[in-house]
Amino acid sequence: MTISAFKFIRIDFLLLISVLFSTSLFGEEKHTLLSSSLQEDERFVVWGVANYDALAPLLLSFQHQFPNVTIQYNEYNTNELYSKVSHLHPGSLEIPDLVMSSAMELQFKLVNDGYAQPYDSPQTLALPDWAKWHNEVFGFTFEPIVMVINTDILGSEKLPRSREQLLSLIRAKGPLVDRKIGLNDVEKVGLGYLTWFHDSQQSRTYGRLLETFGTHHAQLYPNSSSILNALLKGEIFIAYNLVGSYAFEWSAQHPWIETIMPTDYTSVIMRTAFIYRYARNLEFAQQFLDYLISEEGQSQMAKHSSLIPLSETAEGKNSRAILQRKPHGIFRAIPFGLETLVQTDQAKKQLLLKEWSNAMNKSVKK
Repeated sequence: MTISAFKFIRIDFLLLISVLFSTSLFGEEKHTLLSSSLQEDERFVVWGVANYDALAPLLLSFQHQFPNVTIQYNEYNTNELYSKVSHLHPGSLEIPDLVMSSAMELQFKLVNDGYAQPYDSPQTLALPDWAKWHNEVFGFTFEPIVMVINTDILGSEKLPRSREQLLSLIRAKGPLVDRKIGLNDVEKVGLGYLTWFHDSQQSRTYGRLLETFGTHHAQLYPNSSSILNALLKGEIFIAYNLVGSYAFEWSAQHPWIETIMPTDYTSVIMRTAFIYRYARNLEFAQQFLDYLISEEGQSQMAKHSSLIPLSETAEGKNSRAILQRKPHGIFRAIPFGLETLVQTDQAKKQLLLKEWSNAMNKSVKK
């Protein structure tokens, strides 16, 4: 977290300590933002999958409004989060107040299985119908799914703008890209499965992509961040189906890393949030949810976070308006609602995972 991230809030010694107080255990990362008051009155617990650096400006801005609250953010990967929440019960020692994830199908399944509690407010009622389900789970970002290229591999080849062009680049480079393609591990990463399932329904290139990735021994990773790090180090040159918010920020910092929204179509996900059924701090869960989807929260997101807000009117470096100016295809939002349950149907899921496993059986997993 850089000092610039604090421009919009007061800095004091305790708040600075709060940013640095983090622990990691078995893949779970806990970040505790200490109360800036000398006496802690409340503890608010958020479980999510967003990189802490991306979410921290929003947590800190919210904490500035409520200085007596200590915020604990537990960071997981998508499948870990689903597993943790689905095994909770009212007497669990650790429980979240709010659950946030980019794996829309897993969030919907948790809500459908009764892990959320309903909430109505002027902010939730103002959301479009496609960005919420009933009054239980709510979208708060608009994030394209992208291809990312380390341009060192291009040589005389043009930057691919579509899936067809990506396949052509891989054919042209042949052995140079063997083991140099990075993907989310569909079997272990909920977002990876979600985006790959969507491709299977949308793309004429789905079968050829799957075959090509397998033939070239694609490397499998646990999240977008690890893939971006591998791109930066030159361990891979091509990445497919990454979260755009992370990738665009990476490209801004490292100009030889190009982020591409495919022009044949650009898949879009929403990060969603719900209040846990047995939340111990219901008031702050409701207030933070309202803040996330409010004009103020969406504006802070566009200005200070790498996340892309759901609101089309929020202004900032990561606004929807700026996103629209970049080359892209037709935005095809991954459906959110009852049709999302199709993606969790075990028969369909096992069929897709079998296709994936058969194609990737020679890939080396990271």
